[in-house]
Amino acid sequence: MSDQLSAALSGQAATALAEDVSLATPLAAPRIAGRDAVVAALGTYQRALAAPEATVRLKGDEVEGVVFSASPGGRETEIVALARRDTAGLIATIDVYGRPWPFMAALREVMAKTDPALADPSLGSGPYAPEGPTPAWVDHPAVPPLAQDVTLYSPILREEPTGKAVVGQVLKAAAQSFSDLKVRAVLDIEGWPGFAVAIDEYVDGGHVQQLVEIFTLDDAGEVEGIRIFTRPWLVTSHFRKSMYALLKDTLGPEFWEEPDPEAPLPAP
Repeated sequence: MSDQLSAALSGQAATALAEDVSLATPLAAPRIAGRDAVVAALGTYQRALAAPEATVRLKGDEVEGVVFSASPGGRETEIVALARRDTAGLIATIDVYGRPWPFMAALREVMAKTDPALADPSLGSGPYAPEGPTPAWVDHPAVPPLAQDVTLYSPILREEPTGKAVVGQVLKAAAQSFSDLKVRAVLDIEGWPGFAVAIDEYVDGGHVQQLVEIFTLDDAGEVEGIRIFTRPWLVTSHFRKSMYALLKDTLGPEFWEEPDPEAPLPAP
């Protein structure tokens, strides 16, 4: 998949970005502002991910996006970048989310060696709240029933739970670990039945965790796959600890490989 949007979200088409474009990254909390700084940050991610491949296009009324897949060091990692345009058709904001978090933690170590600011876990003072334009909240679309063989591509687990029973338990635990869910955007999946939802939700300590959930449907119209991407890193790390407490007796240790879900987290 090669087009101007994918190139722009990879830092390879600077003229597609507004001069005052801003970027929210998967790992760090503050937004990056200005075309040169955003292009540099996107380029750093491209190099750290060893030139990821654009695999899925997403399209909403005011938001569009691309899923990028990579396997740095043999670890399958995905990011999704959502873009909004200004009245001139230039990209004004980019929000990037990642999964799965065990591999994103390893990516963070690589990023810290090349650009420490992009790997800084600090959330600032007080509970984390996203920067950027005030969203116009929309309704969450109805989610069809889960297929019997549904697979969850979680943002926090090393392996993918499969099967309606276990995936249902993971989703139930997640629902117990956040509050006040709000939807920023709903997008279609190009060439595939299903939809994507960009979400803000409150988790441990009153922090806002931002997510993109991609639901793909089978021929019966049931959910066969759920891919969840999150940001920023430290908020998701707190969320992962809460989920481990609820699911450690349900999911085996192979789901919780490094980083240790019970280890102390960096200070906000």
